[in-house]
Amino acid sequence: DNNMADIWYNVGQMAIGVGDLGLAYQAFKIGMCIDADHAESYNNLGVLELRKGNVEQAQAHFRTAMRLGPHLFEPAFNGGLLSFKLGDFQDSFELANKAMEAYPEHIESKELIKQLKQHFSTL
Repeated sequence: DNNMADIWYNVGQMAIGVGDLGLAYQAFKIGMCIDADHAESYNNLGVLELRKGNVEQAQAHFRTAMRLGPHLFEPAFNGGLLSFKLGDFQDSFELANKAMEAYPEHIESKELIKQLKQHFSTL
């Protein structure tokens, strides 16, 4: 059931907290196996994939998380920040705004949008 996916998600969160990224990775994967629509697990797997240098896999996880959990701001922000770092400023702007729709007070999204507006004003 969905509670089991949430439990494994929480195990993953705790593993990150103690620095065991391998356990975290496995816990999020188990959560996804239990509930293939568990957006939070996809998002966190994206973050872990990015830390491993797997940019394309990270992007795919962020996109899946956004599709499955449009109410979440984290996948949109994470995807937007990654796009910014990759130089895809238009995608970054769109994703940061999507994050703001889900969580209007998110400071990091506001800052990213501010940086993007400054970049666009110099073009």
